[in-house]
Amino acid sequence: MARKKIVLFIVEGINDKTCLESVLEKIIESDEVRFQVTNGDITSRFDIDEYKIKNEVGKVVKAFKDKYHLETGNFMEVVHIIDTDGLFLKEDFIKYADTEKTLYMEDGIYTDNVEGIAERNKKKSAVVERMTELGSVLKAIPYSVYYFSSNMDHVLHNDANLQKEEKEHLADIFDEKYADEPEKFIRFLSDSPFSVKGTYEETWDFIKMGKNSVQRYSNFGGYFRTR
Repeated sequence: MARKKIVLFIVEGINDKTCLESVLEKIIESDEVRFQVTNGDITSRFDIDEYKIKNEVGKVVKAFKDKYHLETGNFMEVVHIIDTDGLFLKEDFIKYADTEKTLYMEDGIYTDNVEGIAERNKKKSAVVERMTELGSVLKAIPYSVYYFSSNMDHVLHNDANLQKEEKEHLADIFDEKYADEPEKFIRFLSDSPFSVKGTYEETWDFIKMGKNSVQRYSNFGGYFRTR
């Protein structure tokens, strides 16, 4: 019997993995679902720009490949899941507030560092646009990137500004709710008011418009139409 190929999901944090791992294993039974957690947003790192992101994603995949002594041919695809964090907002929607934590609201970003967030968005948007153009990593592994806006908590739990303890608690609840309900999970991601429909390119065009990248949207439902 042929060995199953790996579908590698790259996510930012352990709570993202908790929310998705069990149910995706049920949905993608023909392949082996694995996760690589980057422990943070690589698209916003100070040392990463649009010219370095392809190599950085490759390094993330290679680290996983080398850890488990795999070959490129062992992979079916790499699926990268990111938070938008309002990255395509015009500076008019980045507003000053006396707050220690940057807040992502439906009408914009509230922060005590408007200039810093504006600069981050300029850089991050260029990085993410480059990611959508990659098509493959390590030369031969198919690659795609999907978004949760303004972050995964916003889409899955309807709150973009959760505290760490709340994130962990709600991730466990979400896993319990959908782990054994793959069809229900797909309907939730594909047919909710936040579900962005259309081609891969069209969903990315959509999130770039107006305030969409800080509002509650995701194109991850489109992933299931490609399988």
